[in-house]
Amino acid sequence: MKRKAIWVVLIFLMVTSLVLASCTKSSTATQTTPTTKTATNQAVGTPTYGGTLTMYTRYSDHNPSGWDAPMTVDLSAAAIWANPFEEWLTRGDINTYGPRGNNQYGFNTWEIVPEQFLTGELATAWEIAPDGSNITFHIRQGVMWTGNKNIGMAARELIAADVASAEQRNITRPGFGPSFSWLKSIAATDKYTVVWTLNSYFANWPWRFGCCTAMGVIYPPEVVTAGPDNWKNQVGSGPFILTDYVEGSGATYTKNPNYWGKVTISGKSYQLPFIDTLVYPVIADASTRLAALRTGKVDWDPEVGQLNSSTLTQSSPDLIQQKYLSNTIYYLRINRLKSQSLSNLQVRQALMIGTDLTSIAKLVYGGGEIQDWPFGSNVPGYTPLDQLPASQKQLYTYNPTLAKQMIADAGYPNGFKMVIDSGTDSTSQDISSALVSNWAQIGVTATIASLDSTALNVLINNVTYPDSLLTTYGVGNPFTTLNVARSDVANPVYKPGELGFDAMYAQAMSTVDPIKRTALIKDFGLALMNDVAVIPFANSNFLNCYWPWIKNYYGELETGYYNDMPMIKEMWLDQNLKKNLVH
Repeated sequence: MKRKAIWVVLIFLMVTSLVLASCTKSSTATQTTPTTKTATNQAVGTPTYGGTLTMYTRYSDHNPSGWDAPMTVDLSAAAIWANPFEEWLTRGDINTYGPRGNNQYGFNTWEIVPEQFLTGELATAWEIAPDGSNITFHIRQGVMWTGNKNIGMAARELIAADVASAEQRNITRPGFGPSFSWLKSIAATDKYTVVWTLNSYFANWPWRFGCCTAMGVIYPPEVVTAGPDNWKNQVGSGPFILTDYVEGSGATYTKNPNYWGKVTISGKSYQLPFIDTLVYPVIADASTRLAALRTGKVDWDPEVGQLNSSTLTQSSPDLIQQKYLSNTIYYLRINRLKSQSLSNLQVRQALMIGTDLTSIAKLVYGGGEIQDWPFGSNVPGYTPLDQLPASQKQLYTYNPTLAKQMIADAGYPNGFKMVIDSGTDSTSQDISSALVSNWAQIGVTATIASLDSTALNVLINNVTYPDSLLTTYGVGNPFTTLNVARSDVANPVYKPGELGFDAMYAQAMSTVDPIKRTALIKDFGLALMNDVAVIPFANSNFLNCYWPWIKNYYGELETGYYNDMPMIKEMWLDQNLKKNLVH
């Protein structure tokens, strides 16, 4: 009751104040990851222990859908709520490759870390067979499960059998069989070794099972028996222990005193984590969340809309704001089989040339970054706009005169009519309205059919939109991106196998060598782009906002699927600075 009362007070105060050589290098021999090394971080000041870090996650506006992470409805949110106390086999290596290391990668792309920037977490190293037939993981020795008196479990060592049994359970989730058809078996071959035997190599394994989604969460058998959907039954090996959860209020995580992790700073070794308590609030109202950040009651919000920048600067000039790309874009899907006019490649290309992408970005996002589709700029295989072949580059150059002539030359001198199926949200409506205006100049009469999300999903899943449909699309993971993109150019939107996109996808996914794989991904992306199965809009900006009393933080956002724990466990708080800045 005491903790609940504290939460009530916190919420009251908020309202009243108005807020990828990790894994593998290219090789024809067995590929091995190096054992994780302790890096020396560049840090300001001397680390201090203690304090409470209160931060928002991407899902701070609602409760978790359940605590049995691999089995919940919302896998994305479940991964976030489990991050403080559970750990994955691998993670992004911020100490070697991030801003605190050699700065090769910023770790500010949601959902994925390129394979070359991974390192071990529960696994110290792993080997991929040259033919891609298996992956062998070496489990870190000495990692302890915290135990839980509530289920009668004493603290004990985490071993390979725990990993194998948990993963085997996860892949049996109803309806997820096709997602793991590449995985033949999982076995603990000794106390500290787990072997995945593969039906075929699956290059997206880190995202699916290794470091990212909730499907990779590892529960000990004791928790599975007791019932993991009860938060009080949870047991982990991570830097924090889940000690309290109040629906509608949030979760509290307390420092794990027996955590295995250490870090070396300025030549001295420190036990992790530094902070005592981590708080994830649940606050439905956006203005209340922003007010709590603005007044310092919340220390960190990694996802603030860019349009809030000016007001935050005025009200909270000491608050640090770092801009980054969301890697979720709006895009117009074009159905070429069901529309005679849109089946014409020249017409589809003309529609894109006749779309003022820059003006739409300014109108809708106040900026954003125009990027070539289907990848975000942080993805291996992405081709910068200024390096595109001439035919693809022309697609991103607004030229209504050329577009109108192309449509006439394609057999439509008087233009044609088409429908844009769109959501009712303001962004969808703004983009759709801009398209109507743009295309009127090139002889295309477009009308907007506004539908709710349920109706839109039916049209997407069944490809029953007559002409085009505006929706959102993640561009952070090349394989999930290509899979969705391929669905836009495969049966029934395209004829089966046309242009060989299915074969291109299969070839890239089954290639073990990451360098060769990246080249394949690049070629695949250029082929998709030229066919204009979609018209992509700007990659919008978000703000990563945090107060300067958070020390030893370099702006990284995640090291896996929304996994920010490697940064959090190395942070410390300057309590005196906080007192001086918050009045």
